[in-house]
Amino acid sequence: MKLDPAQLKKILVASGFIKEADFDLAAKSAQELNTNISDILIFRGLISEQALGQIIAESLDVPFVTIGQQIIPLEVLSLVPEKIARVYKIIPFGIDKQTLKLAMIDPTDFEALEFVRRQTGMPVQPYYATEADVKKALGQYKKNIKADFEEIITKNIKLTQEQKTQDILKIAEDLPIIKILNTILEYAIAEGTSDIHIERQAEEVMVRFRVDGVLRDIIVLPLKVDQALVARVKILSKLKIDEHRIPQDGRYKYNMSGEVVAFRVSIIPGYYGENVVMRLLPETTRPQSLEELGFAGRNLKIIKSEIHRPHGMILVTGPTGSGKTTTLYSVLNMLNNVDTKLCTIEDPIEYGLNRLTQIQVNNKSGLTFAAGLRALLRHDPDIIMVGEIRDSETAEIAVHSALTGHLVLTTLHTNTAPGAIPRLLDMGIEGYLLASTVNVIIAQRLVRKICQNCLIEVTPDKNTLEYFKKILGKDISKQKFYQGKGCEECGKTGYKGRIGIYEIFQVGEAIRKLTIAKPSEDDLKAQAVKEGMTTMIEDGVDKVASGLTTLTEVLRAVRE
Repeated sequence: MKLDPAQLKKILVASGFIKEADFDLAAKSAQELNTNISDILIFRGLISEQALGQIIAESLDVPFVTIGQQIIPLEVLSLVPEKIARVYKIIPFGIDKQTLKLAMIDPTDFEALEFVRRQTGMPVQPYYATEADVKKALGQYKKNIKADFEEIITKNIKLTQEQKTQDILKIAEDLPIIKILNTILEYAIAEGTSDIHIERQAEEVMVRFRVDGVLRDIIVLPLKVDQALVARVKILSKLKIDEHRIPQDGRYKYNMSGEVVAFRVSIIPGYYGENVVMRLLPETTRPQSLEELGFAGRNLKIIKSEIHRPHGMILVTGPTGSGKTTTLYSVLNMLNNVDTKLCTIEDPIEYGLNRLTQIQVNNKSGLTFAAGLRALLRHDPDIIMVGEIRDSETAEIAVHSALTGHLVLTTLHTNTAPGAIPRLLDMGIEGYLLASTVNVIIAQRLVRKICQNCLIEVTPDKNTLEYFKKILGKDISKQKFYQGKGCEECGKTGYKGRIGIYEIFQVGEAIRKLTIAKPSEDDLKAQAVKEGMTTMIEDGVDKVASGLTTLTEVLRAVRE
Protein backbone atom coordinates (compact mmCIF):
# COMPACT_ATOMS: atom_id res chain seq x y z
CA MET A 1 0.00 0.00 0.00
CA LYS A 2 0.99 3.65 -0.40
CA LEU A 3 2.76 5.42 2.40
CA ASP A 4 0.34 6.88 4.92
CA PRO A 5 1.15 10.23 6.58
CA ALA A 6 2.68 8.56 9.66
CA GLN A 7 5.04 6.44 7.52
CA LEU A 8 5.96 9.42 5.34
CA LYS A 9 6.67 11.51 8.43
CA LYS A 10 8.90 8.83 9.93
CA ILE A 11 10.92 8.47 6.72
CA LEU A 12 11.33 12.19 5.99
CA VAL A 13 12.19 13.20 9.55
CA ALA A 14 14.66 10.31 9.85
CA SER A 15 16.29 11.36 6.56
CA GLY A 16 17.00 14.83 8.00
CA PHE A 17 15.31 16.56 5.08
CA ILE A 18 12.36 17.85 7.10
CA LYS A 19 11.90 18.87 10.71
CA GLU A 20 9.07 17.23 12.63
CA ALA A 21 7.35 20.56 13.36
CA ASP A 22 7.41 21.53 9.65
CA PHE A 23 5.93 18.19 8.64
CA ASP A 24 3.17 18.47 11.25
CA LEU A 25 2.21 21.93 9.97
CA ALA A 26 2.18 20.66 6.37
CA ALA A 27 0.05 17.65 7.35
CA LYS A 28 -2.43 19.92 9.16
CA SER A 29 -2.69 22.22 6.13
CA ALA A 30 -3.10 19.27 3.74
CA GLN A 31 -5.99 17.92 5.81
CA GLU A 32 -7.68 21.31 6.11
CA LEU A 33 -7.27 22.15 2.42
CA ASN A 34 -8.10 18.62 1.24
CA THR A 35 -4.87 18.27 -0.71
CA ASN A 36 -1.78 16.08 -0.81
CA ILE A 37 0.89 16.39 1.93
CA SER A 38 3.60 15.97 -0.70
CA ASP A 39 2.28 18.98 -2.63
CA ILE A 40 2.29 21.14 0.52
CA LEU A 41 5.88 20.13 1.31
CA ILE A 42 6.98 21.01 -2.24
CA PHE A 43 4.99 24.30 -2.35
CA ARG A 44 6.63 25.47 0.86
CA GLY A 45 10.08 24.65 -0.44
CA LEU A 46 10.76 22.16 2.34
CA ILE A 47 11.87 19.50 -0.14
CA SER A 48 12.17 19.15 -3.91
CA GLU A 49 9.98 16.77 -5.88
CA GLN A 50 13.09 14.84 -6.97
CA ALA A 51 14.42 14.37 -3.43
CA LEU A 52 10.97 13.37 -2.14
CA GLY A 53 10.62 10.79 -4.90
CA GLN A 54 14.03 9.28 -4.16
CA ILE A 55 13.26 8.93 -0.45
CA ILE A 56 9.83 7.34 -1.04
CA ALA A 57 11.27 4.91 -3.61
CA GLU A 58 14.02 3.81 -1.21
CA SER A 59 11.46 3.21 1.54
CA LEU A 60 9.38 1.04 -0.85
CA ASP A 61 12.54 -0.78 -1.98
CA VAL A 62 11.98 -0.02 -5.67
CA PRO A 63 13.93 2.12 -8.16
CA PHE A 64 12.93 5.77 -8.65
CA VAL A 65 12.33 7.14 -12.15
CA THR A 66 11.51 10.55 -13.62
CA ILE A 67 9.51 10.02 -16.79
CA GLY A 68 7.77 13.36 -17.38
CA GLN A 69 10.34 14.39 -20.00
CA GLN A 70 11.08 10.94 -21.42
CA ILE A 71 9.91 10.01 -24.90
CA ILE A 72 8.29 6.60 -24.57
CA PRO A 73 8.28 4.41 -27.71
CA LEU A 74 4.74 3.93 -29.03
CA GLU A 75 5.15 0.16 -29.12
CA VAL A 76 5.92 0.18 -25.36
CA LEU A 77 3.14 2.66 -24.53
CA SER A 78 0.53 0.58 -26.39
CA LEU A 79 1.22 -2.47 -24.18
CA VAL A 80 -1.04 -0.93 -21.51
CA PRO A 81 -4.36 0.63 -22.66
CA GLU A 82 -4.71 4.35 -21.88
CA LYS A 83 -7.90 3.86 -19.86
CA ILE A 84 -6.18 1.33 -17.56
CA ALA A 85 -3.05 3.50 -17.28
CA ARG A 86 -5.16 6.47 -16.12
CA VAL A 87 -7.24 4.42 -13.66
CA TYR A 88 -4.19 2.87 -11.95
CA LYS A 89 -1.89 5.88 -12.58
CA ILE A 90 0.77 3.73 -14.18
CA ILE A 91 2.77 3.99 -17.38
CA PRO A 92 5.06 1.51 -19.18
CA PHE A 93 8.26 3.22 -20.27
CA GLY A 94 10.73 0.58 -21.41
CA ILE A 95 11.67 -3.10 -21.80
CA ASP A 96 14.86 -4.56 -20.37
CA LYS A 97 15.68 -8.23 -21.14
CA GLN A 98 12.00 -9.04 -21.78
CA THR A 99 10.97 -7.38 -18.49
CA LEU A 100 8.52 -4.48 -18.73
CA LYS A 101 9.53 -1.37 -16.76
CA LEU A 102 6.42 0.16 -15.21
CA ALA A 103 6.28 3.58 -13.51
CA MET A 104 3.68 3.70 -10.72
CA ILE A 105 2.60 6.12 -8.01
CA ASP A 106 1.96 3.03 -5.87
CA PRO A 107 4.47 0.24 -6.67
CA THR A 108 2.75 -1.99 -4.08
CA ASP A 109 -0.55 -2.01 -6.01
CA PHE A 110 -0.80 -5.79 -6.59
CA GLU A 111 -3.99 -5.49 -8.67
CA ALA A 112 -2.35 -3.11 -11.16
CA LEU A 113 0.82 -5.23 -11.39
CA GLU A 114 -1.17 -8.43 -11.92
CA PHE A 115 -3.31 -6.81 -14.62
CA VAL A 116 -0.23 -5.62 -16.54
CA ARG A 117 1.41 -9.06 -16.25
CA ARG A 118 -1.71 -10.73 -17.71
CA GLN A 119 -2.19 -8.02 -20.34
CA THR A 120 1.39 -8.16 -21.64
CA GLY A 121 2.44 -11.73 -20.77
CA MET A 122 5.71 -10.25 -19.48
CA PRO A 123 7.37 -10.05 -16.07
CA VAL A 124 7.02 -6.51 -14.65
CA GLN A 125 9.57 -4.39 -12.76
CA PRO A 126 7.75 -1.65 -10.79
CA TYR A 127 9.34 1.80 -10.44
CA TYR A 128 8.17 4.64 -8.23
CA ALA A 129 7.33 7.93 -10.00
CA THR A 130 5.65 11.01 -8.57
CA GLU A 131 1.99 11.58 -9.40
CA ALA A 132 2.76 14.83 -11.24
CA ASP A 133 5.38 13.05 -13.35
CA VAL A 134 3.04 10.19 -14.24
CA LYS A 135 0.33 12.70 -15.27
CA LYS A 136 2.80 14.41 -17.62
CA ALA A 137 3.83 11.10 -19.15
CA LEU A 138 0.20 10.01 -19.64
CA GLY A 139 -0.10 12.85 -22.14
CA GLN A 140 2.02 10.76 -24.51
CA TYR A 141 -1.00 8.56 -25.16
CA LYS A 142 -2.27 11.52 -27.16
CA LYS A 143 0.48 11.07 -29.76
CA ASN A 144 -2.09 9.26 -31.89
CA ILE A 145 -4.11 12.49 -31.96
CA LYS A 146 -1.13 14.26 -33.55
CA ALA A 147 -0.73 11.49 -36.13
CA ASP A 148 -4.43 11.32 -37.05
CA PHE A 149 -5.30 15.01 -36.59
CA GLU A 150 -5.54 16.10 -40.24
CA GLU A 151 -7.23 12.86 -41.30
CA ILE A 152 -9.97 13.27 -38.65
CA ILE A 153 -10.51 16.93 -39.52
CA THR A 154 -10.65 16.28 -43.29
CA LYS A 155 -13.11 13.39 -42.87
CA ASN A 156 -15.48 15.46 -40.75
CA ILE A 157 -15.24 18.54 -42.97
CA LYS A 158 -16.40 16.34 -45.85
CA LEU A 159 -19.33 15.08 -43.77
CA THR A 160 -20.25 18.67 -42.87
CA GLN A 161 -20.16 19.78 -46.51
CA GLU A 162 -22.44 16.88 -47.48
CA GLN A 163 -25.17 18.04 -45.10
CA LYS A 164 -28.19 19.44 -46.93
CA THR A 165 -29.50 21.67 -44.15
CA GLN A 166 -28.57 25.37 -44.03
CA ASP A 167 -29.53 25.68 -40.35
CA ILE A 168 -26.26 26.75 -38.65
CA LEU A 169 -27.55 25.83 -35.20
CA LYS A 170 -28.43 22.29 -36.34
CA ILE A 171 -25.04 21.86 -38.06
CA ALA A 172 -23.30 23.12 -34.88
CA GLU A 173 -25.02 20.42 -32.85
CA ASP A 174 -24.32 17.58 -35.31
CA LEU A 175 -21.51 15.08 -34.83
CA PRO A 176 -19.07 16.24 -37.59
CA ILE A 177 -18.69 19.79 -36.20
CA ILE A 178 -18.52 18.44 -32.63
CA LYS A 179 -15.78 16.05 -33.76
CA ILE A 180 -13.84 18.81 -35.55
CA LEU A 181 -13.84 21.09 -32.49
CA ASN A 182 -13.08 18.26 -30.03
CA THR A 183 -10.16 17.11 -32.18
CA ILE A 184 -8.75 20.66 -32.26
CA LEU A 185 -9.13 20.94 -28.48
CA GLU A 186 -7.52 17.55 -27.77
CA TYR A 187 -4.63 18.25 -30.12
CA ALA A 188 -4.11 21.63 -28.41
CA ILE A 189 -4.06 20.00 -24.96
CA ALA A 190 -1.61 17.31 -26.15
CA GLU A 191 0.70 20.02 -27.55
CA GLY A 192 0.74 22.05 -24.32
CA THR A 193 -1.00 24.99 -26.01
CA SER A 194 -1.83 28.14 -24.03
CA ASP A 195 -4.18 29.72 -26.63
CA ILE A 196 -6.15 28.50 -29.64
CA HIS A 197 -6.79 31.08 -32.40
CA ILE A 198 -9.58 30.49 -34.96
CA GLU A 199 -9.18 33.33 -37.47
CA ARG A 200 -11.55 34.06 -40.36
CA GLN A 201 -9.67 35.14 -43.51
CA ALA A 202 -11.01 36.19 -46.92
CA GLU A 203 -10.93 32.68 -48.44
CA GLU A 204 -10.26 30.35 -45.49
CA VAL A 205 -10.25 29.83 -41.74
CA MET A 206 -6.84 29.59 -40.07
CA VAL A 207 -6.37 27.64 -36.84
CA ARG A 208 -3.24 28.57 -34.86
CA PHE A 209 -1.86 27.45 -31.49
CA ARG A 210 0.33 29.48 -29.15
CA VAL A 211 2.89 27.05 -27.70
CA ASP A 212 5.58 28.31 -25.29
CA GLY A 213 4.62 31.88 -26.14
CA VAL A 214 5.00 31.49 -29.94
CA LEU A 215 2.14 31.12 -32.46
CA ARG A 216 2.17 28.19 -34.89
CA ASP A 217 -0.04 27.61 -37.93
CA ILE A 218 -1.86 24.29 -37.38
CA ILE A 219 -4.47 23.76 -40.09
CA VAL A 220 -6.52 25.64 -42.69
CA LEU A 221 -10.28 24.99 -42.71
CA PRO A 222 -12.75 25.85 -45.51
CA LEU A 223 -15.15 28.76 -45.07
CA LYS A 224 -18.05 26.28 -45.17
CA VAL A 225 -17.40 25.20 -41.55
CA ASP A 226 -16.63 28.64 -40.09
CA GLN A 227 -20.07 29.74 -38.88
CA ALA A 228 -20.98 26.32 -37.50
CA LEU A 229 -17.63 26.03 -35.67
CA VAL A 230 -18.03 29.48 -34.07
CA ALA A 231 -21.64 28.63 -33.19
CA ARG A 232 -20.46 25.42 -31.52
CA VAL A 233 -18.01 27.41 -29.37
CA LYS A 234 -20.82 29.83 -28.46
CA ILE A 235 -23.13 26.97 -27.45
CA LEU A 236 -20.49 25.50 -25.13
CA SER A 237 -19.66 28.94 -23.68
CA LYS A 238 -23.36 29.89 -23.22
CA LEU A 239 -23.00 32.94 -25.48
CA LYS A 240 -25.57 34.51 -27.84
CA ILE A 241 -25.49 32.51 -31.06
CA ASP A 242 -27.35 35.15 -33.11
CA GLU A 243 -25.12 38.05 -31.97
CA HIS A 244 -22.33 38.79 -34.48
CA ARG A 245 -21.75 42.55 -34.10
CA ILE A 246 -20.22 42.93 -30.64
CA PRO A 247 -17.44 41.13 -28.71
CA GLN A 248 -18.51 38.29 -26.40
CA ASP A 249 -16.63 36.55 -23.58
CA GLY A 250 -17.42 33.17 -22.08
CA ARG A 251 -16.02 30.10 -20.40
CA TYR A 252 -16.51 26.34 -20.42
CA LYS A 253 -14.75 23.15 -19.30
CA TYR A 254 -13.57 20.17 -21.31
CA ASN A 255 -12.72 16.75 -19.86
CA MET A 256 -10.17 14.75 -21.81
CA SER A 257 -9.64 11.32 -20.22
CA GLY A 258 -9.82 12.77 -16.71
CA GLU A 259 -7.77 15.88 -17.54
CA VAL A 260 -10.06 18.88 -16.98
CA VAL A 261 -9.21 22.06 -18.88
CA ALA A 262 -11.12 25.33 -18.56
CA PHE A 263 -11.37 27.36 -21.77
CA ARG A 264 -11.71 31.13 -21.48
CA VAL A 265 -13.34 32.25 -24.71
CA SER A 266 -13.13 35.62 -26.46
CA ILE A 267 -15.06 36.22 -29.70
CA ILE A 268 -14.73 39.46 -31.66
CA PRO A 269 -16.25 40.60 -34.97
CA GLY A 270 -13.54 40.93 -37.62
CA TYR A 271 -13.64 42.30 -41.16
CA TYR A 272 -14.39 38.90 -42.75
CA GLY A 273 -16.27 37.34 -39.84
CA GLU A 274 -15.97 36.41 -36.18
CA ASN A 275 -12.58 35.47 -34.72
CA VAL A 276 -12.21 33.20 -31.70
CA VAL A 277 -9.42 32.96 -29.13
CA MET A 278 -9.59 30.31 -26.41
CA ARG A 279 -7.20 30.45 -23.45
CA LEU A 280 -6.50 27.00 -21.97
CA LEU A 281 -6.41 26.82 -18.16
CA PRO A 282 -5.67 23.27 -16.91
CA GLU A 283 -7.49 22.55 -13.64
CA THR A 284 -6.14 19.10 -12.79
CA THR A 285 -2.42 19.95 -12.88
CA ARG A 286 -0.60 20.80 -9.68
CA PRO A 287 0.40 24.49 -9.40
CA GLN A 288 4.15 24.98 -9.65
CA SER A 289 6.37 25.79 -6.69
CA LEU A 290 8.65 28.85 -6.74
CA GLU A 291 11.64 26.61 -7.52
CA GLU A 292 9.82 25.08 -10.49
CA LEU A 293 8.97 28.57 -11.79
CA GLY A 294 12.69 29.39 -11.88
CA PHE A 295 13.41 31.16 -8.58
CA ALA A 296 16.78 30.13 -7.16
CA GLY A 297 19.61 31.21 -4.86
CA ARG A 298 19.41 34.70 -3.37
CA ASN A 299 16.17 35.48 -5.23
CA LEU A 300 14.39 32.46 -3.75
CA LYS A 301 15.64 33.23 -0.25
CA ILE A 302 14.34 36.82 -0.45
CA ILE A 303 10.89 35.81 -1.71
CA LYS A 304 10.45 33.11 0.94
CA SER A 305 11.37 35.64 3.60
CA GLU A 306 9.20 38.50 2.31
CA ILE A 307 5.98 36.55 1.77
CA HIS A 308 5.82 35.63 5.46
CA ARG A 309 5.80 39.24 6.63
CA PRO A 310 2.45 40.08 8.28
CA HIS A 311 1.75 43.19 6.19
CA GLY A 312 3.07 45.31 3.37
CA MET A 313 3.02 45.02 -0.40
CA ILE A 314 4.55 42.55 -2.84
CA LEU A 315 4.53 43.75 -6.45
CA VAL A 316 5.11 41.66 -9.57
CA THR A 317 5.85 43.58 -12.76
CA GLY A 318 6.20 42.70 -16.41
CA PRO A 319 4.30 42.80 -19.71
CA THR A 320 1.10 40.87 -20.43
CA GLY A 321 1.79 37.15 -20.69
CA SER A 322 4.97 37.18 -18.59
CA GLY A 323 3.56 34.86 -15.90
CA LYS A 324 2.80 37.44 -13.19
CA THR A 325 -0.48 35.82 -12.09
CA THR A 326 1.12 32.36 -12.01
CA THR A 327 3.83 33.68 -9.67
CA LEU A 328 1.26 35.26 -7.35
CA TYR A 329 -0.79 32.06 -7.21
CA SER A 330 2.32 30.08 -6.31
CA VAL A 331 2.81 32.49 -3.40
CA LEU A 332 -0.87 32.15 -2.42
CA ASN A 333 -0.46 28.35 -2.47
CA MET A 334 2.37 28.66 0.03
CA LEU A 335 0.36 30.97 2.29
CA ASN A 336 -2.94 29.12 2.08
CA ASN A 337 -3.92 27.56 5.41
CA VAL A 338 -7.02 27.33 7.55
CA ASP A 339 -6.18 30.23 9.90
CA THR A 340 -5.64 32.75 7.07
CA LYS A 341 -8.33 34.53 5.04
CA LEU A 342 -7.20 34.93 1.41
CA CYS A 343 -9.20 37.18 -0.94
CA THR A 344 -8.61 38.21 -4.55
CA ILE A 345 -10.04 40.70 -7.05
CA GLU A 346 -9.14 39.68 -10.61
CA ASP A 347 -9.88 40.28 -14.28
CA PRO A 348 -10.26 37.50 -15.26
CA ILE A 349 -10.07 34.74 -12.62
CA GLU A 350 -7.61 32.22 -14.06
CA TYR A 351 -6.95 29.76 -11.23
CA GLY A 352 -8.95 28.22 -8.42
CA LEU A 353 -7.79 27.44 -4.89
CA ASN A 354 -9.54 25.81 -1.95
CA ARG A 355 -10.62 28.29 0.75
CA LEU A 356 -9.98 31.29 -1.49
CA THR A 357 -12.54 34.11 -1.88
CA GLN A 358 -12.35 35.41 -5.46
CA ILE A 359 -14.11 38.39 -7.06
CA GLN A 360 -14.36 38.84 -10.84
CA VAL A 361 -14.12 42.45 -12.08
CA ASN A 362 -17.25 43.54 -13.96
CA ASN A 363 -16.89 47.07 -15.27
CA LYS A 364 -20.41 47.07 -16.77
CA SER A 365 -21.96 46.68 -13.32
CA GLY A 366 -19.48 49.05 -11.67
CA LEU A 367 -17.40 46.34 -10.02
CA THR A 368 -13.96 47.77 -10.80
CA PHE A 369 -10.67 46.84 -9.14
CA ALA A 370 -11.08 49.80 -6.79
CA ALA A 371 -14.71 48.98 -5.89
CA GLY A 372 -13.91 45.29 -5.41
CA LEU A 373 -10.90 46.08 -3.24
CA ARG A 374 -13.00 48.34 -1.01
CA ALA A 375 -15.53 45.53 -0.61
CA LEU A 376 -12.81 43.01 0.24
CA LEU A 377 -11.49 45.26 3.01
CA ARG A 378 -14.87 44.83 4.74
CA HIS A 379 -14.56 41.06 4.35
CA ASP A 380 -12.01 40.64 7.16
CA PRO A 381 -9.08 39.48 4.95
CA ASP A 382 -5.52 38.71 6.07
CA ILE A 383 -4.04 38.56 2.56
CA ILE A 384 -5.39 40.35 -0.52
CA MET A 385 -4.41 39.79 -4.13
CA VAL A 386 -5.27 42.58 -6.57
CA GLY A 387 -4.98 41.30 -10.13
CA GLU A 388 -3.57 44.57 -11.45
CA ILE A 389 -3.08 48.19 -10.39
CA ARG A 390 -4.45 50.11 -13.38
CA ASP A 391 -5.27 53.51 -11.90
CA SER A 392 -4.51 55.91 -9.08
CA GLU A 393 -7.61 54.98 -7.09
CA THR A 394 -6.72 51.26 -6.98
CA ALA A 395 -3.10 52.11 -6.15
CA GLU A 396 -4.16 54.34 -3.25
CA ILE A 397 -6.53 51.75 -1.75
CA ALA A 398 -3.91 48.98 -2.13
CA VAL A 399 -1.25 51.06 -0.38
CA HIS A 400 -3.59 51.95 2.48
CA SER A 401 -4.59 48.28 2.78
CA ALA A 402 -0.92 47.38 3.22
CA LEU A 403 -0.57 50.14 5.82
CA THR A 404 -3.50 48.84 7.88
CA GLY A 405 -2.17 45.38 8.56
CA HIS A 406 -2.84 43.42 5.35
CA LEU A 407 -0.38 41.65 3.09
CA VAL A 408 -1.19 42.87 -0.44
CA LEU A 409 -0.05 41.00 -3.56
CA THR A 410 -0.50 42.79 -6.86
CA THR A 411 0.87 43.39 -10.37
CA LEU A 412 1.93 46.47 -12.28
CA HIS A 413 3.03 47.08 -15.87
CA THR A 414 6.65 48.25 -15.75
CA ASN A 415 9.71 46.88 -17.54
CA THR A 416 12.00 46.62 -14.51
CA ALA A 417 11.56 46.08 -10.77
CA PRO A 418 13.05 49.49 -9.73
CA GLY A 419 10.76 51.14 -12.31
CA ALA A 420 7.68 50.29 -10.20
CA ILE A 421 8.52 52.98 -7.61
CA PRO A 422 8.54 55.95 -10.07
CA ARG A 423 5.40 54.50 -11.72
CA LEU A 424 3.51 54.53 -8.41
CA LEU A 425 4.85 58.00 -7.61
CA ASP A 426 3.48 59.16 -11.01
CA MET A 427 0.10 57.74 -9.97
CA GLY A 428 0.09 60.21 -7.08
CA ILE A 429 1.15 57.92 -4.22
CA GLU A 430 3.34 59.80 -1.73
CA GLY A 431 6.93 58.62 -1.39
CA TYR A 432 6.71 58.19 2.38
CA LEU A 433 3.69 55.89 1.95
CA LEU A 434 5.54 53.69 -0.57
CA ALA A 435 8.58 53.59 1.70
CA SER A 436 6.36 52.28 4.51
CA THR A 437 4.45 49.68 2.51
CA VAL A 438 6.42 48.14 -0.37
CA ASN A 439 8.40 45.09 0.81
CA VAL A 440 9.67 43.62 -2.45
CA ILE A 441 9.19 44.05 -6.20
CA ILE A 442 9.63 41.19 -8.67
CA ALA A 443 10.16 41.87 -12.37
CA GLN A 444 9.89 38.86 -14.64
CA ARG A 445 9.82 37.52 -18.19
CA LEU A 446 9.28 34.04 -19.59
CA VAL A 447 11.91 32.34 -21.75
CA ARG A 448 11.57 29.08 -23.64
CA LYS A 449 13.42 26.09 -22.18
CA ILE A 450 15.76 24.04 -24.33
CA CYS A 451 14.24 20.68 -25.28
CA GLN A 452 16.18 18.19 -23.15
CA ASN A 453 15.58 15.45 -25.73
CA CYS A 454 17.68 17.15 -28.44
CA LEU A 455 20.04 19.35 -26.38
CA ILE A 456 23.49 19.91 -27.93
CA GLU A 457 26.47 22.09 -26.95
CA VAL A 458 27.12 25.08 -29.22
CA THR A 459 29.40 28.12 -29.53
CA PRO A 460 27.60 31.50 -29.81
CA ASP A 461 28.75 33.98 -32.44
CA LYS A 462 31.26 36.66 -31.41
CA ASN A 463 28.82 39.56 -31.82
CA THR A 464 26.38 38.02 -29.32
CA LEU A 465 29.17 37.36 -26.80
CA GLU A 466 30.46 40.94 -27.21
CA TYR A 467 26.94 42.30 -26.66
CA PHE A 468 26.56 40.40 -23.39
CA LYS A 469 30.08 41.38 -22.32
CA LYS A 470 29.16 45.04 -22.78
CA ILE A 471 25.91 44.73 -20.81
CA LEU A 472 27.22 42.52 -18.02
CA GLY A 473 30.68 44.03 -17.74
CA LYS A 474 32.25 40.58 -17.82
CA ASP A 475 33.30 37.94 -20.33
CA ILE A 476 31.00 34.89 -20.45
CA SER A 477 32.68 33.11 -23.39
CA LYS A 478 34.32 30.51 -21.11
CA GLN A 479 31.03 29.03 -19.90
CA LYS A 480 29.13 26.32 -21.80
CA PHE A 481 26.23 27.09 -24.12
CA TYR A 482 23.48 24.82 -25.40
CA GLN A 483 20.57 24.75 -27.79
CA GLY A 484 17.97 22.27 -29.03
CA LYS A 485 18.73 20.62 -32.34
CA GLY A 486 15.01 20.12 -33.04
CA CYS A 487 13.09 16.85 -32.78
CA GLU A 488 9.58 15.40 -32.94
CA GLU A 489 9.08 15.99 -29.22
CA CYS A 490 9.53 19.78 -29.52
CA GLY A 491 7.94 20.20 -32.95
CA LYS A 492 11.40 20.81 -34.50
CA THR A 493 11.71 24.10 -32.56
CA GLY A 494 14.48 23.07 -30.14
CA TYR A 495 12.39 24.37 -27.23
CA LYS A 496 9.87 22.73 -24.92
CA GLY A 497 8.27 24.48 -21.93
CA ARG A 498 9.09 27.86 -20.38
CA ILE A 499 10.80 29.16 -17.27
CA GLY A 500 10.98 32.60 -15.65
CA ILE A 501 13.91 34.98 -15.43
CA TYR A 502 13.66 37.42 -12.54
CA GLU A 503 14.85 40.65 -10.97
CA ILE A 504 14.15 40.92 -7.22
CA PHE A 505 14.15 44.45 -5.81
CA GLN A 506 14.14 44.30 -2.01
CA VAL A 507 13.18 47.52 -0.25
CA GLY A 508 15.68 48.03 2.56
CA GLU A 509 16.53 51.13 4.60
CA ALA A 510 18.63 52.83 1.91
CA ILE A 511 15.96 52.26 -0.74
CA ARG A 512 13.28 53.62 1.63
CA LYS A 513 15.22 56.86 2.09
CA LEU A 514 15.64 57.17 -1.67
CA THR A 515 11.91 56.53 -2.22
CA ILE A 516 10.91 59.41 0.07
CA ALA A 517 13.17 61.68 -2.02
CA LYS A 518 11.31 60.71 -5.23
CA PRO A 519 14.29 59.15 -7.08
CA SER A 520 14.76 58.18 -10.71
CA GLU A 521 14.68 54.55 -11.80
CA ASP A 522 18.45 54.65 -12.46
CA ASP A 523 19.16 55.83 -8.89
CA LEU A 524 17.06 53.01 -7.44
CA LYS A 525 18.68 50.41 -9.69
CA ALA A 526 22.19 51.59 -8.81
CA GLN A 527 21.44 51.27 -5.08
CA ALA A 528 19.79 47.85 -5.51
CA VAL A 529 22.76 46.50 -7.52
CA LYS A 530 25.08 47.89 -4.85
CA GLU A 531 23.10 45.86 -2.30
CA GLY A 532 23.46 42.68 -4.38
CA MET A 533 20.42 42.65 -6.70
CA THR A 534 20.74 40.24 -9.64
CA THR A 535 19.42 41.96 -12.76
CA MET A 536 17.03 40.11 -15.05
CA ILE A 537 19.64 39.66 -17.76
CA GLU A 538 22.12 38.29 -15.21
CA ASP A 539 19.52 35.77 -14.02
CA GLY A 540 18.92 34.83 -17.64
CA VAL A 541 22.63 34.22 -18.25
CA ASP A 542 22.75 32.05 -15.11
CA LYS A 543 19.96 29.92 -16.59
CA VAL A 544 21.89 29.75 -19.89
CA ALA A 545 24.91 28.41 -17.97
CA SER A 546 22.63 25.78 -16.38
CA GLY A 547 21.55 24.54 -19.82
CA LEU A 548 17.96 25.71 -19.32
CA THR A 549 17.70 28.30 -22.10
CA THR A 550 19.69 30.14 -24.77
CA LEU A 551 21.26 33.59 -25.09
CA THR A 552 18.86 34.25 -27.99
CA GLU A 553 15.85 33.64 -25.74
CA VAL A 554 17.22 35.87 -22.98
CA LEU A 555 17.79 38.68 -25.48
CA ARG A 556 14.30 38.26 -26.94
CA ALA A 557 12.67 38.37 -23.51
CA VAL A 558 14.63 41.30 -22.08
CA ARG A 559 14.32 43.44 -25.21
CA GLU A 560 10.50 43.08 -25.36
